[in-house]
Amino acid sequence: MTTEHLKPGSVLRTVQRKTPALSYCEYVAPEPDDSVQVQNARLQLMRTVAQVYPEFLQTLAQDVLPVYQQLVETGFPVNSFLWGRSSVDKLLKKELGLNAALRKWAAEFHADTPWLLVGALRTLHHWHVNPEARKRLDWYSLHPASKRANAIGEFEFHCDGWEGELVTWPEYSQRVRAQFEEYLQEYERKSREHFESRGLIPARTKFSPPNLEWFVLYQFAGQSSKAIVDHLAQSGQVAEDSTVLKGVKAAAELVGWDRLPGGQGEFGTGKFTSQAIFLTPAAGAGVE
Repeated sequence: MTTEHLKPGSVLRTVQRKTPALSYCEYVAPEPDDSVQVQNARLQLMRTVAQVYPEFLQTLAQDVLPVYQQLVETGFPVNSFLWGRSSVDKLLKKELGLNAALRKWAAEFHADTPWLLVGALRTLHHWHVNPEARKRLDWYSLHPASKRANAIGEFEFHCDGWEGELVTWPEYSQRVRAQFEEYLQEYERKSREHFESRGLIPARTKFSPPNLEWFVLYQFAGQSSKAIVDHLAQSGQVAEDSTVLKGVKAAAELVGWDRLPGGQGEFGTGKFTSQAIFLTPAAGAGVE
């Protein structure tokens, strides 16, 4: 793991960008591993890693990918174990060399959590079959959605036809539109009751990109909140330690991460690499 400090006086680059939506739906599963919202947040987190702290993924490629590829070359059907949590567990118990390499990488970056290990294995497969994805440090992005949001049934609307000798078109069309709106509102009410009865919860669509960036540097790079604040100051941005910590906790909740460091949660031992950048001004941060 590179431990080179940013040179004194260097300025972290700030990139203005549009914040992507976490979800384009209204309901999601409450369990993080089944939630489209959480899966999208995790994907956004890993994209942030590739930009802010690429060493995390570079080390996965340098240290673990060769072990994975050696296993594939023996003819072992690794791919058949990657598409189910229990199958991944069986793979790691069976192939101790791959398990050891993956766990070592995860421990080095304080990233030993189940969903990330599963994602890392799928990413290794993705890189193995797609070298260009490896060069870009693309994280595997496909995840199944929960089946609990299936529709209650087709939306159907029927009404009598227009009898031109009895009513005018404006009268008829007004009546049809009123009936349609009633049917539509009733369908919405029943659908929402159906989704909620199956345990789905309202989705959130917005998040604060700086929180993800701070989480990456705090959790994976091992930086203290003070170190993050100091480097923000080098680029002319102002933030308090408490703001960074709140942002880190908000990001952890967003991605379903429950393993923040103890105490105040500061490792204080990591160092920025020369590639570390902040993508978003601290002024855009929040606790979303």
